[in-house]
Amino acid sequence: MDVRLLVFCKAPLPGRVKTRLAAGIGDAAALAAYRAMLATVLCAADASGLPTILYYTPAGELETLRRLCGPARTCRAQSAGDLGARMAAAFIQTLAEADGAVLLGSDLPLVTGPLLARAARELAGNDAVLGPATDGGYYALGLSRTGYCPEIFADMPWSTAKVASLTRARLTAAGKSLALLPELPDCDTPDDLARLAAPPWRARLDNTPFGRFLARLPDRTV
Repeated sequence: MDVRLLVFCKAPLPGRVKTRLAAGIGDAAALAAYRAMLATVLCAADASGLPTILYYTPAGELETLRRLCGPARTCRAQSAGDLGARMAAAFIQTLAEADGAVLLGSDLPLVTGPLLARAARELAGNDAVLGPATDGGYYALGLSRTGYCPEIFADMPWSTAKVASLTRARLTAAGKSLALLPELPDCDTPDDLARLAAPPWRARLDNTPFGRFLARLPDRTV
């Protein structure tokens, strides 16, 4: 089964990434955190063995993104519209080329190659796969061609604790079979950062770009 990995990301611009995190630790540290998170996600993507496409924003910052991610990455600008419209457009484009797609964000320090490979395998027997986040959202969404469901992208209260449960309910109502991945935290706020810097998560971040970022942070930051 041909499954593509879609990483939704932003060009690493000061003051434009992780703004809620920046409110607590400053723009420079938040930018460093974002760069480390994206690098960690890309290491996991490479380890998964899945063909990977970076869907980025803003559209005019491709070279900024390439300086961080490397010139060999396949990159596509995100479409216009809200998050749901942009995600839907990415799935439609990819599912015209492949059997399935797994979309994830770029602020997931704990995602791993085996977990992403598992998400792809789940699409062989299911219409969809969902990785719920601890804040009520989700960190990964996979759809096969038969699993594409426009209802999960329209009129969704993004950035709320209802997103994962509503997505599951809408997939079920549409008759789609669904597999679940383990729940993981993302990193949007200073509290999220503090949790990742403490047990049990900190040990799992060793030898990752984000773990090295945490090691450089002054203790008072977290």
